[in-house]
Amino acid sequence: NCSGHGECHQGICFCEVQYSGGTCTDPNISYFVAFSTIFYLICAVSFVQLLICIRSEFSRIKPPSLLKALKVTTQKALYALICIATFARGFYFSSPENASLDWASSLMSAYYPLLLTGSSLIVCFWAEVFHLRDLRHDKPRFLSKSFLGFLAFNIITYSLLLAELVLIQFAGYGETERSLFLGVFNGSFAVLMVIVVVFFLIYGVEVYFKVRGAFVAGPPSAPNMSQVHQSRLGLVAFAILLLTTVLFILSDVMGSFWKDKVAVLGRNCHDVMFRVIEMGLALWFPCVLWNCVQPQQLWILNPKKLLVRREPEKTPPTGPESEALFSVPKELAKSGDSLSSLEKLPECFICYDSDRTDAGPLIRPCNCKGDVSVVHHDCLRTWLIESAGNADSNRCKVCNEEYELERGEVWLPSGLSPAHWLQTAAVLVIMGSAVSGACLVVKVFDNVGIRTLAVGLALLAEYVCLRLLGISVLEAYQRAKYSAVRILGKRLAGSSDNDRAVVVAPSSVVSRVVGSRCGNHLPADHKAMLVTTLGDPQNVPDSELAI
Repeated sequence: NCSGHGECHQGICFCEVQYSGGTCTDPNISYFVAFSTIFYLICAVSFVQLLICIRSEFSRIKPPSLLKALKVTTQKALYALICIATFARGFYFSSPENASLDWASSLMSAYYPLLLTGSSLIVCFWAEVFHLRDLRHDKPRFLSKSFLGFLAFNIITYSLLLAELVLIQFAGYGETERSLFLGVFNGSFAVLMVIVVVFFLIYGVEVYFKVRGAFVAGPPSAPNMSQVHQSRLGLVAFAILLLTTVLFILSDVMGSFWKDKVAVLGRNCHDVMFRVIEMGLALWFPCVLWNCVQPQQLWILNPKKLLVRREPEKTPPTGPESEALFSVPKELAKSGDSLSSLEKLPECFICYDSDRTDAGPLIRPCNCKGDVSVVHHDCLRTWLIESAGNADSNRCKVCNEEYELERGEVWLPSGLSPAHWLQTAAVLVIMGSAVSGACLVVKVFDNVGIRTLAVGLALLAEYVCLRLLGISVLEAYQRAKYSAVRILGKRLAGSSDNDRAVVVAPSSVVSRVVGSRCGNHLPADHKAMLVTTLGDPQNVPDSELAI
């Protein structure tokens, strides 16, 4: 009967996925190595993210304090929970002998309460975001008003785990009773998961689908559709994974009714898919918490990322005073037509070189006035390339006006600097070396622990290298994108000669016009300041701004 671990067909044993050999008595080393490596890898990623999060908080605190950096926040709690859960599951799969331990079943069951704690923490966090006003979303925090509900739910969860541990490990029941107790407690965890999914979807739909809640209160804003779509995808993925896990748990609990009636291939598919779904559920957390340094940039911890602030429309001032003030420059221009003129050469506010001919024409790309209103086309394009990593790189830093860009064909290598080429080459060498080293260790050594360690380290190296490679390629793409643009702006008259004539009225004309137009609307000291400002040749092109 293939040792009770498979089916015999024409004298050949077809073993269950955990076993191998002619009579299904040997453990399937590949099965255990694969899953232990993946769970250990997720554990290592979560642990590294936790360390980076603590270090970034430590560097932001003034003066630095390790105690404050270790303060519990939602982000750090989620990292720690996933790290512990995946380590326990990785330890179970790290050796076939662990599965035969008396407390192995409880070690497997401990995975679910830890995931329930993380899921309920997210639900309580979203409940506070939806109901409570005046919460700080730009700083890491933990639960406040919902902490008691979170605590009560987890007391129930871990009471079930403790009861399972006592009844199965210490009460002295037989194998049949222990299997019954294990099924009851796993079914209870499945019911708790269903409850978490219900509240997860209730608050998730309100916050991320309908974009409603207390966090919306404030200045007028519009939905950021990119962040909205990302958050909806993440929310739906987690709900599907959790509900699928519930179905697999219940099917495993009811296994005595159907497993003997299904071929070994079907049972193997069920077992592998179950472990893959459990792995995906744990992997979801480090994926949505990818930004360890700036948690306020994560949609899961800061729903305000779903909103983009609307700039209020500026209405022109009305009234006799504003009408008089804004008509002064026109009067000055008319009065100065017949007077002496002064030549003023516009300067690029980046290179300050009016004589350059290799930087393109001088343009006005935005609404700025004064010394920062004029720039060479190629100087500004170089500026955009170097600041391509910033979120608002295509906006003027002074007036916040978005530059009008004409996109060209993007050629990725044009955005790769020598440093990017060196980094990419080094990353590819490390990736190849890690895979080669892991294959060599697997062929040389027969010990499961050494093989698992080698494959785990290789996968961790691959993960880090792929992350670095992805960041490098993204930076190069952003640089290449801006290197192919043409900036549309108001080209200065005569910019090919790099000069422009500006008429400046003498102070006598300025004084006369200001006095006649403003009358008694302005105090004497304000009139004097206005006359001085408008009489300065540097401010004539921007007299509206000076007023």
